[in-house]
Amino acid sequence: MPDKRFLHIAAISAELLEGEGVKGLVLDIDYTLADRYAPLPDDEIRTFISNLKEAEIRLYVLSNNYHNRVSRFAAALDLPYRSNGLKPLPHAFSRAVQSMDLPKDRVVAVGDQIYTDVVGGHLAGLRVWMVSPYGGGGHSLFYRLRRRLEMPFIRACPAEGREEQP
Repeated sequence: MPDKRFLHIAAISAELLEGEGVKGLVLDIDYTLADRYAPLPDDEIRTFISNLKEAEIRLYVLSNNYHNRVSRFAAALDLPYRSNGLKPLPHAFSRAVQSMDLPKDRVVAVGDQIYTDVVGGHLAGLRVWMVSPYGGGGHSLFYRLRRRLEMPFIRACPAEGREEQP
């Protein structure tokens, strides 16, 4: 189960993070920060990341996607990253926390999937916040099946934040 769930990533504000004692975020890309096929972040995500950096929140991108996609996306935001993260295995999450030089209790993993982001973050000993899929999510048969399997967990954790999706 996620510790919190949000309807959109932008609902996670610097003020919210400060109130929760969070100093670092481990961020997924696909359907968390962008549609899976968006090569670069949109203006809303650039502003979101800029606001968090301004508030001195440490950020790290962790994705199971390929190096070329992840490196280009992370570079556009000037963020450290790890591609081919093998989530839900906890090693990459732990490495991200270590690179931020923060204690685990001050870091939250943020993603859109139960079986990779939430499970992996918890296995690494982190709090995990889940967001609704950016852009509505994928349409492949595999994606729809996986979402159906996640529904009981998603419904059990009420969402916070604005209702509209980009």
